[in-house]
Amino acid sequence: MSRASLRWHARGAPARAAWRAWARGDVDEAERLAARAGERQHAHLGFLTSYVRGDYERALAHHEAFRHRYPARTELDEPVAHALLHLDRPAEAYAHVQRRRGRRPMPPDLVSRVERPLSSEIGQATVLPFADHPLAPYLPAVDATLDGHPVHAHLDTGGTFLVMGTGRAEALGIRLTPNGREHHGTTRTDLYTGTAGELALGDVVLTNVPVEAMPTLRDEQDLVIIGTNVLQRFLTTVDYPRGRLLLSRRRDPRQTADHLALLGDRPELARIPFYLWADHYMFARGGFGTRQDLNFFIDSGLVHLGQEDGSPPRQACLYTTARRYRSWGVPRTRAARPHFGVDEPIHLGPLRQDAQFVATTPTRRVPWSSFGGVRIDGLLSHSFLDRYAWTLDFDRHEYTFRRPGSGGATAPSGTP
Repeated sequence: MSRASLRWHARGAPARAAWRAWARGDVDEAERLAARAGERQHAHLGFLTSYVRGDYERALAHHEAFRHRYPARTELDEPVAHALLHLDRPAEAYAHVQRRRGRRPMPPDLVSRVERPLSSEIGQATVLPFADHPLAPYLPAVDATLDGHPVHAHLDTGGTFLVMGTGRAEALGIRLTPNGREHHGTTRTDLYTGTAGELALGDVVLTNVPVEAMPTLRDEQDLVIIGTNVLQRFLTTVDYPRGRLLLSRRRDPRQTADHLALLGDRPELARIPFYLWADHYMFARGGFGTRQDLNFFIDSGLVHLGQEDGSPPRQACLYTTARRYRSWGVPRTRAARPHFGVDEPIHLGPLRQDAQFVATTPTRRVPWSSFGGVRIDGLLSHSFLDRYAWTLDFDRHEYTFRRPGSGGATAPSGTP
């Protein structure tokens, strides 16, 4: 959100306090304060706070109130379209975007979502073992079939539905259309869109799956990635210690019970609320050292390997700028390194890990520094998550972490 937009909205002390809470990632506090700050703040922040929690119907109701009072304002146009897509209402998203764009061409990915609607079928709770692949210790994959072609599909919550290189898409027969530019990591690159006819994950079948393709995904990065929006179709558990992916139908009590039974009797370590911006950007509260008020982008696909002082190579669990590390107390000379070990604990909610390994971005500015005006402090990835069986519940917007195997992760305070 631009400073001009914030100035327009944040008139008066209650409004300023509400927007500051939003920028900090205090979603509940932002909603509470907005209710006291007048109709404008209540409608705008009511939309945003409901939207990131996945309460899309409530968000759309707030938008109606906002739109009727301020029809010329455009800052909610894109998230409204995403809300409708999350509700599997692509025709309504198309009509909304068309009204706001006028004569300008429609985004090709949205056109495809209307012409070839996404669907998924899952007959029972399904277990998919991790595939044997050189990247499996750092970026797990499962066996899949894509338009009849066997592939390894790597799990990466930093991606949307299906993500791959342009060369791979063409080899698989997926027709691509230019769709602007996007970031691959910190690199700006051309983006293309397409649709895969069928993605099969064992007995789970998705049809008309959106594809994003980038020319930078080539050579050692020539991978097929299934991202957050595929996992979002299901109740999902990435069981890192036992090397498997569990999928079951959302809002299906029988399949949920079967899913939980597959996890056995491992007790829960933590339930942590998460928020979702745009199509796939999940973020949650975390910490570094004494700071417990940070917001981390949960991107399981970071593969940054490094070593220091002759020790074996390690995968970084956290990725951010040198400036952030320095603000958290890391000495300047250490924070300037491309990667380094840290003595300070790293947190996700109440979960804590010590003696971790982190990486520094090569640029001072990163594309994920803000989601809708919420400050994002860093990217938390696989090398933190892989200690647990990690369940993603997109109905509750909640992560559940279950007891890990051996190796470095500790339970939150009060956990036996």
